[in-house]
Amino acid sequence: MPSRPKTSEPELFAPLHVVVVESPVGKLWVESDGALITRLSFEALHVRQAKLPPVLEQAHRQLDAYFERRSRKFELPVQRLGSRFQQLVWAMLEDIPYGSASTYQALADRIGGKAIARTVGNACGSNPIPIIVPCHRVLSSEGLLTGYIGGIWRKKWLLEHEGVLGKELFDEA
Repeated sequence: MPSRPKTSEPELFAPLHVVVVESPVGKLWVESDGALITRLSFEALHVRQAKLPPVLEQAHRQLDAYFERRSRKFELPVQRLGSRFQQLVWAMLEDIPYGSASTYQALADRIGGKAIARTVGNACGSNPIPIIVPCHRVLSSEGLLTGYIGGIWRKKWLLEHEGVLGKELFDEA
């Protein structure tokens, strides 16, 4: 089989750039198209063997600073591919400050119209960039920890890390 000639044109479906970040909640795979953060995954992503773009180096530094309690906010360009409703919810998530939480119903009430807590929850569950876009800061109306893409144990850890939940609330007697 003849080899493909090398060209300087970009590959249309080449794997995106990925950096692996070691964290207290396990390995995190952060993906970028070279300009924007496109995804954060708790499961392995294909790592492209190439020089990391600056945005991924920044993401690695900012995640390390977050987990070391040296930073409370992410300043990274993120890609928001989703419906207009999802994009609205994801933007609202970034307005929930470190050390605070909101509820799905409170976000639905802020949106107004036909928004209901369940649709807000679905949008949170579709967030491709957890932690950086902090969907872990949203609780049920009763204050319960409900679904999280990384598992409830990670949501609990993140909320304890940020001081939203006291560890003593979950310690076994």
